Amino acid sequence: MAEHAGFPEGITYESIFGKKPRSARIYQINLRKFFPPDDEFATCIARLCILREDLSLEIKGIVAGPFDSLDTNTVAWRHNYFFRNSVRTLQEIASALHRLRSVPEFKRALRKRFSTDEHKAFEKFCAKIEDASGLIGEVRNIMGGHVKHTAVGKGLKLINYDRTGFWERPFSPEDRLAHPRHTFVSELFIAILQAGDRSDDLPPRDATEVLEISAVMAELIKAIPHIDSLFELYVTERRLL
Repeated sequence: MAEHAGFPEGITYESIFGKKPRSARIYQINLRKFFPPDDEFATCIARLCILREDLSLEIKGIVAGPFDSLDTNTVAWRHNYFFRNSVRTLQEIASALHRLRSVPEFKRALRKRFSTDEHKAFEKFCAKIEDASGLIGEVRNIMGGHVKHTAVGKGLKLINYDRTGFWERPFSPEDRLAHPRHTFVSELFIAILQAGDRSDDLPPRDATEVLEISAVMAELIKAIPHIDSLFELYVTERRLL
């Protein structure tokens, strides 16, 4: 079984979203004007902007590299770390989108500013992230927002006697308190994903099912261009530029 839950091999940020633009204009914006207090529409958009930057960094942490200082455990563990954080961010994005879609001003702007195709694409993405909410919540609870004690215990039960991992221990005793590498944790992570936070009558996930978790999450990273389009809609609707 693979030791990490990243995205498919060979995928890059550019292959998902295209090459970085050759030029761009930088605006110095008045934050109070853009995001006034006690304004539900503004608050939802501000929240999504924060989460958009979180998810962008997390995707780059998974697909970019190598990063010497971040890969001292293994590249696989960097993938796992940013994958776990991206799941937490996706759950927050789902919550933010759900709240935004109840804002009357947003609903009016959506009908006025989005084309039929844009509106359909946005609704399709919202349906997709809602459909995945159970899986997102489960992974977040066991290894994303938390490292759940019971989930770790269930994962350990799945590890058979011939499954191995690696522990790098410095020769010098004075180096052992800050410089060992517990590279075996990637194996623990996969076992915990297999066990999941499921009812006792469900069997553990097999290797294919674990990989399917990554595939579902990889589809949801398209949240980034959707949030960008929502910000453009907001700026246009409020005539902020």
